[in-house]
Amino acid sequence: MSPCYNYRPFGLLYMMSPSGLLDLCFVLLCARLASSWSPSNGVAGPELLPRSLWAEEVSLSLFPSYYTSPDLTDEPDDCKTLLLEFANSSATLSGCLVRYARPVRICQQCYKDFGQLRAIMAQINLKKNDTDICAQRLLQSDRIHMLVVLNDFFEGTWDDCKCDKGCLQKNGTEIRNTTTQFMALYEELTKCFNQNMKEPPIQLPEGNYSKVCYNCNESYKSLNTLYSSLEHSHALCIDLEDAMNSTRILWSREFNCTVPCTDTVPVIAVSAFIIFLPVVFYLSSFLHSEQKKLKLVLPKRFASSTHIQDLSN
Repeated sequence: MSPCYNYRPFGLLYMMSPSGLLDLCFVLLCARLASSWSPSNGVAGPELLPRSLWAEEVSLSLFPSYYTSPDLTDEPDDCKTLLLEFANSSATLSGCLVRYARPVRICQQCYKDFGQLRAIMAQINLKKNDTDICAQRLLQSDRIHMLVVLNDFFEGTWDDCKCDKGCLQKNGTEIRNTTTQFMALYEELTKCFNQNMKEPPIQLPEGNYSKVCYNCNESYKSLNTLYSSLEHSHALCIDLEDAMNSTRILWSREFNCTVPCTDTVPVIAVSAFIIFLPVVFYLSSFLHSEQKKLKLVLPKRFASSTHIQDLSN
């Protein structure tokens, strides 16, 4: 009789066949060998690791078919390839998002990586021979759904950046001309800042202004005008918004640049007209009412005096 029959803690052993009991005994033996192959100092040597891995592989290979789930079977080669491509593409896109987080250039620098990840995800969801085996194996075979979670994160981040709606065209595969034009003006203004920010201030009739405010005023106005037009047409993304916000902070807070108002006289004239408009209205209304009163009273007096004179005669 096999020595394993001496261990009967569960009734399941009675129901197993002799071959199954032998397999179980061999598994326990392999586990015992794997646990005993450890040095006394607690550090595994290079000669012990292959033995432990061998015991683990042998023990797993001896489990019967009813111990194995269908989900643990080998994946098809196409699905394995797509899984590896998704892993590499998601790692590349993650690195791009972090590298171009400050200053924000996500839409302009990472759109190719995002397009590649989106194409791989479409291949995973693609049905072949009327079956979606890769989608089932890679997206729905476990509770965590790691690929779905990662893809939703990238899609949500891309939507929050408004890349496809603002800075890109043709389904996110090309950069808009307006985006390129804006960035060219931004680089020109930044270059002007760097060239003039260390110059001493100069005296102008409108007040004290630095070289930056005086020499970069036209570039700033051009950039601000283009940004306003893009904002009106909903053609902005996080790249342009961040660039304009940082520029306005530099212009107003760091350089303390203020643009003098050249339309002072028309503004004063319009304001004075609006202020005196109620006075003119009430004055004209008063005069008009007095004229009506005179027209109504005078004929009545004339009629009464004429009647009295007729009676006296």
